[in-house]
Amino acid sequence: MKKTILFFLITILYSDNPIDFYLTGDNIHTIIGTIEDGVEKPRDLDFHPTINNQLWILNQGEDVYPNNSELITNVCVPLNRNITFVIFDSADDGICCESGEGSYTVSDCNNIYATGGDYESSESTSFTVENNCNNACDLDESSLTILINTDDWAKEISWKLIDSDDGTIYSKKLEPGGSTVTYFDAGFPYQSSEYRKDSYSRHFMHTASAISFDNDGFFANTLECKDANNNPNGFFSGPTLWDSDLSIYANLNQDGPLLGSHLDMIHQSPYSMGIEYAGIGNVYWVFDGYHSSIVRYDFATPHEIGGHDHSDGKVWRHDEVEIAMHEGVPSHMVLDENTGNLYISDTGNQRILLFNTQSGVFQQELTPYGESLDQYWLMQNSEWEVYINQGLIKPSGIDFYENRLIVSDYSSGDIILFDTSSYPPEELGRIITGFENSIMGIKIGPGKKIWYVNHSSNEVVRIDYDTLLGDVNQDGQLNILDVVILVSFVLENHDINPQQFIVADLNFDGLINVLDVVNLVDTITN
Repeated sequence: MKKTILFFLITILYSDNPIDFYLTGDNIHTIIGTIEDGVEKPRDLDFHPTINNQLWILNQGEDVYPNNSELITNVCVPLNRNITFVIFDSADDGICCESGEGSYTVSDCNNIYATGGDYESSESTSFTVENNCNNACDLDESSLTILINTDDWAKEISWKLIDSDDGTIYSKKLEPGGSTVTYFDAGFPYQSSEYRKDSYSRHFMHTASAISFDNDGFFANTLECKDANNNPNGFFSGPTLWDSDLSIYANLNQDGPLLGSHLDMIHQSPYSMGIEYAGIGNVYWVFDGYHSSIVRYDFATPHEIGGHDHSDGKVWRHDEVEIAMHEGVPSHMVLDENTGNLYISDTGNQRILLFNTQSGVFQQELTPYGESLDQYWLMQNSEWEVYINQGLIKPSGIDFYENRLIVSDYSSGDIILFDTSSYPPEELGRIITGFENSIMGIKIGPGKKIWYVNHSSNEVVRIDYDTLLGDVNQDGQLNILDVVILVSFVLENHDINPQQFIVADLNFDGLINVLDVVNLVDTITN
């Protein structure tokens, strides 16, 4: 047994794959983004394909209020502070009295601080709470009760309770629909971020579940909902296509007349739980949870920004691939473009599937729901197999790099590394995070760092090796000796091993060049 373990460790230490170094010692989980940046219920992440170190986070978004219902939220607020309650309606007609008898009240045990319902786009009330009325909050706080009686269009309602002086948000209910946070120079000291939410995200990012970039800067997302219009009898839901150009995304048509900034949407996959770019055109693979099917979506030529013509879309359904969703947990996928194999987190069945995306032939035409399409086909003779069916509880995030498959298990919080060069794939080891029921999307990013989103703590995290960045000669110090080795390597006068390469790539771009030398010199001198 000792010899086996020793052989395994030696194999890892001298591996040419940088992913294996995560199994050689302690790792550092560095928090890159938080709720203060707008990260709230994050479900997935992806790096921009053409802009270095630009990271996009996909937020799930708020759940939709039910129509004609009473909703209660209790909030602890500090005494003797100026507090403002603001309620919004995206249709500019309030919650009373054109479409039902909706109303709102903000109160504690002795006072009513705000009440109403007959307003247009918004209504705000400011007040001060002076007494603690024997509630469960701290002595210097009081419990407020926010009561919302919704009208016939509850999806239009949002509100926030804030500190009037410093802007602290005590509680809020956002308008339904997902959002994004873009990190520029992600992970660097000069990192910045920008939160964006398209004004029509309540449809096009309704309960957003997954995101995938193409090779040029377009991206698509999926929706975990049955009907994106909240029709209880409808099935109108599927992936949406966007342009990441920030002069377009969540910027154009925000007040109409067209439907925000989306480029296209096809509505044949309710409860779509995962998405992956197919490597060609505007084509994506989608995990269709409602039909338990893997589906190929070709948006073809996107319509005008904010338009609604989907008629050139092509949808090919591979029902033979047996998958099952788990409510509330995305089923992410990753494509090996060299082989055309799609690795699928089959969350509901506690396993990983392998699907040959080049397989399948036309079987019959199907009738699309709610829209006209150029093609809606059922495919047959799809080639797929159960690839990993042990050691997984709720696999969610997944990514691939040079015969290394990494899987985040939502239930256990483990990040599991598999060697795909062997068959069946061998589990090499696990990164134990301790974050049970938390980790969703995972990505191998610049510098072969592992990044993930923590859904429950509202955090974006990068895993770093427990090593000193820039310590090329591995002596535990940063000095001129490291610069000499790095310069010699750049001039092709010296070879370095994979571990040295990792610590020498100071800007995480996967290359060793003069930029890394400049960064190292700057680090040493400062």
